[in-house]
Amino acid sequence: MQIFADADACPVVGIVEKVAKEHNLPVTLLCDTNHVLSSDYSEVIVVGAGADAVDYKLISICHKGDIVV
Repeated sequence: MQIFADADACPVVGIVEKVAKEHNLPVTLLCDTNHVLSSDYSEVIVVGAGADAVDYKLISICHKGDIVV
């Protein structure tokens, strides 16, 4: 199980990372080139800017049982 977050405008990224750390769950933050992020805990994937680009990337990498925020 893994947690994925569409982090472009996600107000709870800090909470997601805190809870994930407590449960030893990996987190992947996804954003487009207009919202570049960094994290000491999570993997960050940056996709090209475009309508729904992050959503399409999420669909392509998540699996049954994963959590998407």
